[in-house]
Amino acid sequence: MTWQETHNRTRIIREVEAAAAVDMTGALPWREEWAPFFGSPEGLLTALRSRWNRMCEAQLDVRSTGEDAFVDTLAELRRTHAGILAILRKASETEAGAKVLALTGAPVAQTSRKSRRFRGGPVFS
Repeated sequence: MTWQETHNRTRIIREVEAAAAVDMTGALPWREEWAPFFGSPEGLLTALRSRWNRMCEAQLDVRSTGEDAFVDTLAELRRTHAGILAILRKASETEAGAKVLALTGAPVAQTSRKSRRFRGGPVFS
C-alpha cells in the first residue's frame, strides 16, 4: 500500500468516525468511491474493528498505569468513540453484519489543522 492510499484510508476512517458520532444508530456509513480502499462495507468494518483494537492496546495497560487509570481510560475511549462502538456492536449482533448507511453528497469538509511535521518527537539517528 502506498503512502497516498494509507492517507486516503485514514481520511475515510475519520469521515466515518465523524458520521458515526452524529448518527448513533450503529449504521455503517458507506460511499461507493471507498470501494478501492476497503473493497466493501465489510472491509471497512474490519478496518474499524482493527483501529479500535489498536487504540485499546496502545492506551490500556493495567500493569503500568494501575487499575483506576485503566478504568478511567477505557471509559474515556468508550465515550469518545461511542459511534464506532455502536457500529461494531450492531454488526456483531446481526448475522448479516452492519446495516449500511449510504452517504450521498460531498464528503465531510476537513477542518484546517496545523502541520504536524515539525512538532517534535523521537529523533532517529
